[in-house]
Amino acid sequence: MNIDETGFSTIPVNKILSLFVETLKNKYGSDFSIQAEGVIDNIALATCSLYDDLQVEFAKLALQFDPESATGKYQDALYERIGVTRLEAQKSTFVLKVQGAANLTCSAGSMTIRSQSDNNEFENISEFTTGEDGVALVDFQCVIDGAIEVKSTDEFLIVTAPDGITSVSQADDLQFSIGRERESDNEFRIRFRNSKALNAKATRNACLANLSKYVDNIAFLNIIDKNVDDTFAPGTIKIIVHHNTTDNIFASAILDTVALGIQYLGDTSVTLTDTSGKNIVVKFQNADEIELSITAEVKVRNGYYANTVFNKAKENILKYIDERVFGLESIVYATEFIIPILETDGVEAVQSIKVKRNGIDEDYQDNVSLTREQVPIFATERK
Repeated sequence: MNIDETGFSTIPVNKILSLFVETLKNKYGSDFSIQAEGVIDNIALATCSLYDDLQVEFAKLALQFDPESATGKYQDALYERIGVTRLEAQKSTFVLKVQGAANLTCSAGSMTIRSQSDNNEFENISEFTTGEDGVALVDFQCVIDGAIEVKSTDEFLIVTAPDGITSVSQADDLQFSIGRERESDNEFRIRFRNSKALNAKATRNACLANLSKYVDNIAFLNIIDKNVDDTFAPGTIKIIVHHNTTDNIFASAILDTVALGIQYLGDTSVTLTDTSGKNIVVKFQNADEIELSITAEVKVRNGYYANTVFNKAKENILKYIDERVFGLESIVYATEFIIPILETDGVEAVQSIKVKRNGIDEDYQDNVSLTREQVPIFATERK
């Protein structure tokens, strides 16, 4: 094996054997060569094999001590040295309204409910007490890990509940935090690359690395300071986000990330208490959701039912949108959506396609441009 300033590298087995032969020639003569079944020959061959096995083990360890190739527990140990830890699996949580007898106290885990749309089950994660009106807002958590979604239209059946609980229903405001699978080695490595400046707390890269776990894609997070926009005053920071958690949780993450003395900017304010008991107002900017509509004129092949083709084309467009990821400050070109339409069975041609911002643009356009504080959401139409 070779170990030098460039790192670790292995030596091919035939070269190892050649080195043994050259060494043994000094003892047994210049005409010495490895022959089959000789005692010395077998010892040399066995030694080469053991040496090669040792090289392989060293090569594996060398890869595990390189942050770009380490995996599993080795990757965890390396990255933790600069304060980056793997994101463990999380369960989706949301708030539900529970109705029952007045002043009824129920322990954590005493209720199980089931979604009628997908049969996913949820349990209450903390003790709660109903009010005089018999109502309580209760935090429920999915019983399995992963990105289990809850929609505002979902209805739930009570599987088990304490005596006195009669019904559950959606709260007026759906407070929802989506779960996730355990972070893979590759996802962890990408986040590590973005966080090499993590120990320099309050740098833009450090903030992006720390806060990225609260967005579905890094395209939904932008951090503006004087280094990005010279119109910003020194010591100020504006964090623009389309997050996947609650404002309180995201504000807490900002407080843990941004160094003291930095002035927060933004329209969303959350008051938190620091470790000394002092109230801190954390500000950030929740991205404005701009609804976009897409309209297209499509020629359907003979023999195909138009409504079936239109519905399939719409599904293909929505799939493309999910995979493409339109984030903050997106420029959305209508022509992008021609490909998923043409991939639809039964479509002969796309005769025209346009996009517009609902409630803003009167007419459909070839493209729309959003600001750095805006994120698109899509509503498809058809002709």
